[in-house]
Amino acid sequence: MSTQIKQKDFEKIYQETYYKTLKFIVIRCNNIDDVNDIIQDTYIELLRKIKKNVSLDIDNIDKYIFGIANNVIKRHYYKKKKENIVYYYDDENDNSLEIKDSFDLEQKIITKENVKEVWDYIKNKDLITTKIFYLYFVLGLKISEVSNELNISESTSKNKIYRTLKEIKKYLGKDVMQSD
Repeated sequence: MSTQIKQKDFEKIYQETYYKTLKFIVIRCNNIDDVNDIIQDTYIELLRKIKKNVSLDIDNIDKYIFGIANNVIKRHYYKKKKENIVYYYDDENDNSLEIKDSFDLEQKIITKENVKEVWDYIKNKDLITTKIFYLYFVLGLKISEVSNELNISESTSKNKIYRTLKEIKKYLGKDVMQSD
């Protein structure tokens, strides 16, 4: 059964599909730093298609948006590869990503001053570890859900989380001792 989508429905669609689309993009993305650009481009392209066609007949809106997101991801990395862009990172204007968790990690090792440092450390790990941390701490998925989405075992997810947390504690502990 197809549904007609009109421009006035865009906000409702956005609210209902954002979380699933974000998860889809994080799993398929090659660099966590690109996630925000890709999700923005995905919804901009959806809005353009809605405006262009006035109303769309779609059977499954999630699959339709995932298809758009998949194409945006492919275009994004093709352009980067073609242009061979040098990445510029502005430390002063960076709004650090705060990592949320279900246990008291933040109280033990993370303060607002070193959130950026922790996130930079995690982004320098392998891509799977970075994706696990993003899905687990930022999106709030359970370890079993993270494992299913990334097609890895739960023990691998747990090991990567706890091993990396231990490394972060050591890393921050050494850094704190050096600065005293």
